[in-house]
Amino acid sequence: MTGRRAGQKEAPVICFAGCDWWYHNRGLFCPQIMKRLAKHSRVLFVNSLGVRIPSLRKDRSAVKKFIRKFRSLLRFLRKAEDGMWVLSPVSIPLGSRIGRKLNVFSVFLQVKLAAVLLGFKNHVVYIGCPPALGVAKKLGPRQFMIYERTDLYEEMPQSDRSYISSLDDELTRSADLVLYVNRVLYEQGIGKNENSLLLGHGVDFDFFVNSTKSERVPDDIAGVPHPIIGWFGDISEKTSDIRLLEYAAGRLPEMSFVFVGPISADVSRLKQFKNVHFLGPKPYEQVPFYGKEFDVAIMAWNQSRWIEYCNPVKTKEYLALGKPIVSTYYPEIEPYSDVVYVARDYDSFVSCILKALQEDSPDRVQERRERVRNETWDSKVEQIEAAIEKHSSL
Repeated sequence: MTGRRAGQKEAPVICFAGCDWWYHNRGLFCPQIMKRLAKHSRVLFVNSLGVRIPSLRKDRSAVKKFIRKFRSLLRFLRKAEDGMWVLSPVSIPLGSRIGRKLNVFSVFLQVKLAAVLLGFKNHVVYIGCPPALGVAKKLGPRQFMIYERTDLYEEMPQSDRSYISSLDDELTRSADLVLYVNRVLYEQGIGKNENSLLLGHGVDFDFFVNSTKSERVPDDIAGVPHPIIGWFGDISEKTSDIRLLEYAAGRLPEMSFVFVGPISADVSRLKQFKNVHFLGPKPYEQVPFYGKEFDVAIMAWNQSRWIEYCNPVKTKEYLALGKPIVSTYYPEIEPYSDVVYVARDYDSFVSCILKALQEDSPDRVQERRERVRNETWDSKVEQIEAAIEKHSSL
């Protein structure tokens, strides 16, 4: 990754991820980039450090989150695939200054032990979780530091906004390279660090396209009547407009609304509709086989600062599947407004679904795919490596 000469191995990468390899969506930015770097660099993927403690009172899925995290911690250090090891460090996001220092030191010892066991030296640091900054500082000399700024981290529910904002500011200013997927964040950050790169998300293009050529249909969606209005991904209070989904399902009773993914929002009223089907979370490898059964793919985002600064991975995945997309407005959808139906209100969302069904055709399927054909994760890694090479040669 850093200007190697012929015959030299590339520097190992210690990645402080913003997600957990064992239970989060592996279609996200960080896992996809690390999977590809692991083909020619050894990678230590450190599962997300605590940004907040789930509240049993405010978060209806808190118990499930505790259980899945506990299961992840039991794995501690495991080889996930060729070239990549995953570390699940014990990390408790304590609020006091002393508590944070103790937490940083504890995680540092765990990461250092893993690095020693794996023989990592002269490493590259990749940070996708701001609280990892203190740990990264303690690890000693490094070749390069990359900061992945894919979301407005300080807007994460139950997090300490001022603390996360201060970490983000330091990372943005001190990183050797800052990666962005959102133009607004990029424009705000490039004034702090000129070594910034606006990438956008990638897509596993061939994987999604090839799924549509397969006759495989998962059992739990095979019996659902068409037309299917589908969504894959998390359904949460933070991002999803549940009332809009209720409205659409009520207005279109002859259509099946299918949701594939984990649920942390209150969907009790939505479940009462006979045309609504919740199929639960699925491994990333199965997601395209559900998506290919959708007649229309939807993105019902709420209007919040989190959404204002987001750039959902599923947009390009839906396009690679060739599916017509109906979405509520968010800034990063604008470049795709010619291939996505953008709804500004509830009635428009319903009418866009009807229009998407009526106007779909093989030509439109191909048009959607062509828009993301060159937006692969491999191309994103090439851009990152080119940026590193340029910086290293200065």
